[in-house]
Amino acid sequence: MSGRINVFSALIMRKTDIGVTTRSTSKSEHEGAATPMAESEANRSLLASMREMMEEMRGDIMNGLGDIVSDVVKKEITGALSPLEARIASFSSAVRDLEQAANEQDGRLTVVQASVSQLQDQVASLTRKCEDLEGRSRLNNIRIVGIPENSEGPRPTEFVAGLLHDLLRLDAKPVLDRAHRTLRPRPGEGAPPRPFVVRVNMYQVRNEILRKARESPLHFNGRRVLIFPDYTTAVAKKRATFGRVKKELHSCPGVKFGLLFPATLQITLPSGTSHKFEDPDAALDFVEKNIKTVVAPDSV
Repeated sequence: MSGRINVFSALIMRKTDIGVTTRSTSKSEHEGAATPMAESEANRSLLASMREMMEEMRGDIMNGLGDIVSDVVKKEITGALSPLEARIASFSSAVRDLEQAANEQDGRLTVVQASVSQLQDQVASLTRKCEDLEGRSRLNNIRIVGIPENSEGPRPTEFVAGLLHDLLRLDAKPVLDRAHRTLRPRPGEGAPPRPFVVRVNMYQVRNEILRKARESPLHFNGRRVLIFPDYTTAVAKKRATFGRVKKELHSCPGVKFGLLFPATLQITLPSGTSHKFEDPDAALDFVEKNIKTVVAPDSV
């Protein structure tokens, strides 16, 4: 750039010399008529050279400024990005730790899910076994509904044995292991009495009591008495789902049926063929398609 400035100075000095020479020669205009034309041509040449030099100087200045600005901007950007790079590096480490922890937790979760699934199966199996054991422990039990409160006196077992003997006209008093009211609170005046829960010593005697209780209505002191098997709540609900099927079977002559423990409907056709159902919908579909359409026309 300094070289171009020196050239620019030389051009200015040249123009000055040309001006001096022109002024000295103007004193004798008659001696050289072509002097103004030469001066104009020299001026144009000088201006062209000056423009070219100024363009080159402008380019050098812009390039120099660009380099200066570029260095400053780079320093500023580098200074601003350095903390960000450090934070990004720390974040990357934290993300790697989180990914590793997530993978470990995923593996642990898989093990826990397998254990939970196994435990759920075990709980379901144990629940079924407990329900079955509780239900079977009640196979010798019956429930008597409708006996007024305080009728049993101080010896409820003897009272119930005599009651069954009289109501059902049994050959002898049944042997009872125990008899007591249900353990809910004593009802108020006018409320229904609590049922009796009775355990019969012999399973066959219990079945005979239930059979005779279905033969005719029972009454005690003018009040209706009902005798039912004593089932758990779960078993009672399952057996209740077959109510509609049993109602349909009652209208089918020659067809025998019964509910096996805990809740399996056995249907015996007039031909002697037996069918068992644990699903009430399947049993109802079988009755409507295979029994009602065959038995009903013969009964009309």
